[in-house]
Amino acid sequence: MPKSIIALSTVLLSSLLFFLSPAVLASGMPQISQSMTETEPVLLANAINLHSEILDEDRTFVMRVPPKVKNAADTPVDVTVIYILDAEKHFASAAASAAFFEASRISSLGPAVVVGVVSTDRTRDFTPSASNAKRDGTIDVKAVPVGGDADKFLRFLTTELREAAENRLPSGVRIARRMLIGHSFGGLFTLHALLTQPQAFDAYAALDPSLWWDQGKLAHAAALKGVPTAKDMTHPPVLYAAFAAKPRKENVVHRSEAQRFSEETATTLTHQGIAAHVRFFPDEVHGTVAPPAIFDALKVLFPAQKPAP
Repeated sequence: MPKSIIALSTVLLSSLLFFLSPAVLASGMPQISQSMTETEPVLLANAINLHSEILDEDRTFVMRVPPKVKNAADTPVDVTVIYILDAEKHFASAAASAAFFEASRISSLGPAVVVGVVSTDRTRDFTPSASNAKRDGTIDVKAVPVGGDADKFLRFLTTELREAAENRLPSGVRIARRMLIGHSFGGLFTLHALLTQPQAFDAYAALDPSLWWDQGKLAHAAALKGVPTAKDMTHPPVLYAAFAAKPRKENVVHRSEAQRFSEETATTLTHQGIAAHVRFFPDEVHGTVAPPAIFDALKVLFPAQKPAP
């Protein structure tokens, strides 16, 4: 087993055990496995390899299927499928948050399958245009432009990977909605997916997206045009955007872009029928914002249908 997957399993175990305290288990939180004995391991997720013809490389994804879904062949179950990028970092947070909310009276999430995509070349896969611009917008004339394969990766994500993951679900599973979550370059990719293929997912969560990329080209387009086709959609998607807002000298450009996104882009999207929820995390920096934002995104986008007593 690759070292990255072993490390991922360790992080996932510690994360889920943190959430599954005795008090929570007693209140009705579903067990991760049917029994916990010395001879039977706790199965948290499965790592699966596939060869992508689109990307021309082997890729790995990690999949968490809740216990209730495993019995769907006998009793049909409606599920939310959550796709999260950079699984080697963020799958544990997504799986633990989904496990919490799917059995909570304060959420309408319901059973949630979490599919985490392990990264190989993030710059190549997640950026929508090739660029040699720095974070401050200046051009490095000596640097070769890099990136720009986001459209190709989106095709892989919505065809090959989706088929490989969802075909592994029991026959009685009915997919009610799909969600995409990405952080940093992954957040930029998530916004790109929303702008170019809004019908691909029902919910998008862009966590501290790298809006500075290519001199803010995507950020400018989003603020100006939004998603014009959303007006013609019967059920437009929803968007959650989170930004790390702890003051830092090197974060000035990012914070200004985040403010613009909140004031301009979110307004444009809302007018087009896409509910845009923007949150700022004043105590978090870029490297720490993802775990609390993932939890908050599921809380905000899937509120309880009826107030909890």
